[in-house]
Amino acid sequence: MARRFLRRRTIVIAAIIVALSVGIVFASIPYLPHPPARTIQTPVTHTIRGGSEMYPGVYSLTLRGVSSTDNFAIGVNVTNGMASFCVMPESSFIAWTFNNSTGGIPFSFDSCILNVQTAQTTLRFTPTSQGNWDVVAVNTSSATIIVEYTPAS
Repeated sequence: MARRFLRRRTIVIAAIIVALSVGIVFASIPYLPHPPARTIQTPVTHTIRGGSEMYPGVYSLTLRGVSSTDNFAIGVNVTNGMASFCVMPESSFIAWTFNNSTGGIPFSFDSCILNVQTAQTTLRFTPTSQGNWDVVAVNTSSATIIVEYTPAS
């Protein structure tokens, strides 16, 4: 009888240890390191003409073949002023460019998943769908600016 009790007790203790171990493993999953953010491979520098609200100067850096699970980090640095940065699907930028071919249409920030006005920062974002995405710099100041996109971590 004592042997049966010890055996049952050993099985119960082993089951408790296994259950606790499984619980600890599942509880620690959110603390595992996440994969590093994707970024551009080389810096890209572009001069953007001065503009206004109705005739903005723009430059678009296209990210091709993006997945909706990709996390991005891209450094931006503006010389001689500030720019508004908008991350949007390439199709939205092309549509605005086509509609604004004669000028006079303010830039549409409606499709932006990220909209930041800055002189220097790291843009961090996750696209909402797969495909090509544009990181657009918009200059509504009358001064010409230089925008540099850089790899970030």
